[in-house]
Amino acid sequence: MKRYFINHPVFRIIAPVIYGILIYLLILLINNSIAQVNEIFSSQEVYIFIALTAFTFESCRLIIILFRRYEQNNPTRFYLPLQIISSTGISVGLVMLCLTLYFAYAVGFSMSDTQTILFTAIFSVTALLYNILYLSHYYLQKENTLKLQSEMQQREILEMEMNEFQQDINPDLLYESLENLIGIMYRDIDKAEEYIDSLASAYRYVLTNRHQEIVPLSAEIDAAKNLIRILNEKYFGQLKFDYTLDGATDDARLIPGSLPIVLESIIRNSIITRFEPFSINCYLEDDYMVIQSRLNDRLISYSGSKTAFARLQKSYSLYSDLPLIQVKAYQDSYIKIPVLKVEEAVATNK
Repeated sequence: MKRYFINHPVFRIIAPVIYGILIYLLILLINNSIAQVNEIFSSQEVYIFIALTAFTFESCRLIIILFRRYEQNNPTRFYLPLQIISSTGISVGLVMLCLTLYFAYAVGFSMSDTQTILFTAIFSVTALLYNILYLSHYYLQKENTLKLQSEMQQREILEMEMNEFQQDINPDLLYESLENLIGIMYRDIDKAEEYIDSLASAYRYVLTNRHQEIVPLSAEIDAAKNLIRILNEKYFGQLKFDYTLDGATDDARLIPGSLPIVLESIIRNSIITRFEPFSINCYLEDDYMVIQSRLNDRLISYSGSKTAFARLQKSYSLYSDLPLIQVKAYQDSYIKIPVLKVEEAVATNK
């Protein structure tokens, strides 16, 4: 409720003053001509109508606040009619009580039936106008909130797509490869050409299969071998990748980029020296592809690993009930990727 204009101090001070003066002038013009207004105008009565207007506004505001709190805990479709009827009836009743007391004790006589009807009509319209102002602001703000929520959702979608695009492009690998390429060009032009071919193949694989849901195991193995060739330039040629696909079937699939993402995460989170080979073994076990490596973690883990695994886990949850598993046992680290099976219906001609 704090964000609504009816709670703003400026509105609560200025609106009753302006509206009270207008009401008083309206009442004078109903029973008198314009020429007579100057003669019967009373500043005391103006103050009374300003006070009555402020009393009407404040009573309506308090009733709206009470109804808003009640409606949040007990939503009902009759909320708005009840709010309008209650705020109008209570505020008009209180104002008429104040006028009755004013006429009885200050003026010295009671109101006539005509005056009672006139005051009741005017302050009923006042309460209704106050509710209309509130409701117009309420629905305008509600519409703006929905638009803001829609824009926030679109922004989140764009950010997610941008993050996915950055994950696909893998800027860390690209920059490192370009730096390595500069060093190779000074030593061996032929090797630099081979390195460029490997780098181009890696990104061609990413871009080609970007919109593919699943790819064969063999394609992922080829992409993994290509990644090892690229990274070996940085890690002194000590990266060894061995794989066996015994028991693999033609319908076995992986999500594109799964194996390269896992291998890069393992390599970037391990201490690798020029004095000892770092071997990574890949094999099938039950419904998983297992990636095994020696446990030799770095002191500070690679920042993109958690994001990459979370993305893989979310992707595989759409296709399989089997989770992505990470296990560290004894001196080895195991990462298990669910192998997806493609079921094809074979039509038989009878």
